[in-house]
Amino acid sequence: MALLETLPQPRIAGCSPNAMFSLLAPGALIPPHVGVNNTRLVCHLPLVVPEGCWFRVGAETRFWEAGKAFVFDDTIEHEAANPSAELRVVFIIDIWHPGLSTVEREAVRLLLEADVGDSVLGL
Repeated sequence: MALLETLPQPRIAGCSPNAMFSLLAPGALIPPHVGVNNTRLVCHLPLVVPEGCWFRVGAETRFWEAGKAFVFDDTIEHEAANPSAELRVVFIIDIWHPGLSTVEREAVRLLLEADVGDSVLGL
């Protein structure tokens, strides 16, 4: 938790910060999908990665390596698979897109907080 406090995570009421463990069952596939907007990037830290587990962003596919984090823009189509017989575990956090200024981050925060209402759109 102390480490998370040092990262530039968006703090938006009703939306974020986001930090979670993603568990992918043996033989499971997360189908291709895209994020809502590119105001933040997603960091994946593979923790438990059986052999053969992979992740694709755009045209690039990589095999997971335990302990080797990577960051990507999830508005680019991505998917993941666990063809193994074991559970795959990845720690996922969102961080502000480094191309946004402080003023732009604040504007995004205000827009999303104003739009949360009865539904959470996410970041």
